[in-house]
Amino acid sequence: MAYILRGKLCGLICAECPENLAHVIVRLYRVRDTQNVTALAVANAKETFAIQGDDDVEAKVPFLLAETRTDANGNYSFAIGEGDQYQGEAVEVDVLCHTVPQLKPGPQEPPPLQFSITIVQPRWRRAGDDFVAIWDYCLPYRFWCLIRARFGAWTICGTLRTCAEPHAPIAGATVRAFDADWLQDDALGDAVTDAAGRFRIDYLASDFTLTPFSPLINVELASGPDVYFTAQLGSVTILSETQATGRTPGRENVGHCFCVELCSREVLPPDVEGVPHWQQVEVFDIHPFPSLGGFSPQGYAGGPALSCVFGGGVTLKGNCPLRNSAIAANALEYRFLIGEWTWPGGSDDPTALPSVAPASLAPLTQILGTHVGYVFYTNGLGLGDSAAVIIDTADLQPGGWIRIDNKAVTVDMRDGSTSVVNVTTSNFLRTFDLLVVNTDAITSLHPPKLPGGLPILDAGRSLLAAESEPVRRYRLGFEVRDATTLALVASDGLDSIVFDNTPVIVALDLEELRSNACNPVAGGVVHLLYSIDHPHLRFFSLSISNNNGIAHPPPPLPAANFTPPPPPGNYLFRGGAGGPHLPGNNGGFPVNVALDPPCAYRVAISWQTRHYLSSSHSIDRLYCK
Repeated sequence: MAYILRGKLCGLICAECPENLAHVIVRLYRVRDTQNVTALAVANAKETFAIQGDDDVEAKVPFLLAETRTDANGNYSFAIGEGDQYQGEAVEVDVLCHTVPQLKPGPQEPPPLQFSITIVQPRWRRAGDDFVAIWDYCLPYRFWCLIRARFGAWTICGTLRTCAEPHAPIAGATVRAFDADWLQDDALGDAVTDAAGRFRIDYLASDFTLTPFSPLINVELASGPDVYFTAQLGSVTILSETQATGRTPGRENVGHCFCVELCSREVLPPDVEGVPHWQQVEVFDIHPFPSLGGFSPQGYAGGPALSCVFGGGVTLKGNCPLRNSAIAANALEYRFLIGEWTWPGGSDDPTALPSVAPASLAPLTQILGTHVGYVFYTNGLGLGDSAAVIIDTADLQPGGWIRIDNKAVTVDMRDGSTSVVNVTTSNFLRTFDLLVVNTDAITSLHPPKLPGGLPILDAGRSLLAAESEPVRRYRLGFEVRDATTLALVASDGLDSIVFDNTPVIVALDLEELRSNACNPVAGGVVHLLYSIDHPHLRFFSLSISNNNGIAHPPPPLPAANFTPPPPPGNYLFRGGAGGPHLPGNNGGFPVNVALDPPCAYRVAISWQTRHYLSSSHSIDRLYCK
């Protein structure tokens, strides 16, 4: 048995600019007798955060329980075994930094620094033979910027948008920051804006405190720089602030962490048709209003009552213009990315939703033919005509990128010949479809758990965990880039979606038919043996009928329905079983048929899954009385 503590650590440069605490050492200490555990475990972090001196760190060495290192995304994981003499009690969490993210190299390497965050009482839950808890934490900017300052790090986080509404982000622009010095302007650094118009510039004190006469003279009287900015999009200057801006309130003497919102009047927001975006999966918005059914955090669509999953070909809808509205000569390309959620420990678990987020996303290349629009042309009879523009795997470029602009389309000239027409902005009419995902190709990467289904002789038994299909949950990303500059101009994502192409495992039999399936039922009771299992079942029900209609309905015959969450555990409804078969042929679910008249009877089990647009199905067994 082990206690497994996982989580993610980050720090805020400002509320809009978090960063992962990458490659830091996380230390867990046993709580000392002198500490009020209850009070400290519920205290606000501002009351427990403390930078540790060398003596403080040395004094805590005998109480060190475990330590680990975070990955590039700030994720950490502890596995504390029985040999560590730990029983799930509260622990003190410290972090040891040898540097901070994106620290610009300087003349001296700063010494390492350890700080204490808080005392945590993990909320343990049983997972097999182990106990698992999650603790994520993001250091407030006041504390994280203090740590960064101790390493001599200075950072500017900002956004660049259009001044005109709707204040659209400007991607691919080079932003430069300067300090308005008395003798000369100091260049602090530059950065290129991403698809959301965000940029980040890291610099050192030496970038703004040195003068032409240094080290003899330093005329910088304030502790921080007076900051102003310029920006270029391609070869065009779209923002040109001056020293005067750097000496206005809010720009003078900025601190180690400085966040700013910039706008350009030289760039106009694009027309709606020119805005790349991903809007829907089938008919479900990926960013719906709260009153509408979008996607749950677990990846189910349509609101709690529907909780739809997807299989087969799944259409992703939105818009990608042919050209970049900021640089009209440049074509745009788009792609989708995919990653799969997993379980703690890495093994499939049909009893739990996958909870470990994908570490990264890969290009989504499993696609089906997608009708993305129409190309218009003049046919061989001199008449206006159109042809569908279809993309498929042959259109995928390296990295999964798709470019519609200039795509060659073979068209029917209506005179017995064909011709090739290239897609341009003047002859193309788009549909709302971006891509049809081949989910069969994605889910088939996992071999089926019970490839032959359940034999009728096994009807009535429950499936083993190794035979039960788990929930397959995925994360999707969407990116649009300028095909010439390769700068991202738009991006979006869907944190969770469930793909499923597994068959319903179902078997139905009667004990009375086991020995001789042709003999009429002689007794007053029939015994139903049924098994039904699927990770996304909406309902199942059993009934007995004859030519006059239903003789034994559900209930009292077995039936069950998916119950909308909360709690999330309702997502794990997957069916049931009535059995098992017994040697005396008296197992299963008993039904009193003594009063039923002589006739032919049909025992049916019906079901429906929660797949989008699915319908109900049934199988049956016949008997005579």
